[in-house]
Amino acid sequence: MSFFVRARFDVREGRQAEFEEAALALRTQAAGEPETLTYRWFSAVPGSYVALEEYVDSDAAQAHNERGAKWLESVFDCAELVSAEIYGPTGAWLREWAAERPQVTLFPEFGSETA
Repeated sequence: MSFFVRARFDVREGRQAEFEEAALALRTQAAGEPETLTYRWFSAVPGSYVALEEYVDSDAAQAHNERGAKWLESVFDCAELVSAEIYGPTGAWLREWAAERPQVTLFPEFGSETA
């Protein structure tokens, strides 16, 4: 069962180049991860970005984040997480992380007993 993430970031003034470097490094990293099915960045206006991610499961997402910890730290240093939507079964680590961030919404699959 796939696990999906949609996250929107607004870059802090003067940090766009640094943010983009980190985002592209994470995309490059994801390209070599067999358990990362989709990892793409989009931008409709300068300074505002959306990441769409799909993993085989939440453990794969956690592994991606651990491998990219340096780049993720840079992303969060350069930009504000405006919103995040997470779809699929979540582990305790993710529920705990989301509980500390009101801009994060978890969406367990409707009718699923593994949510």
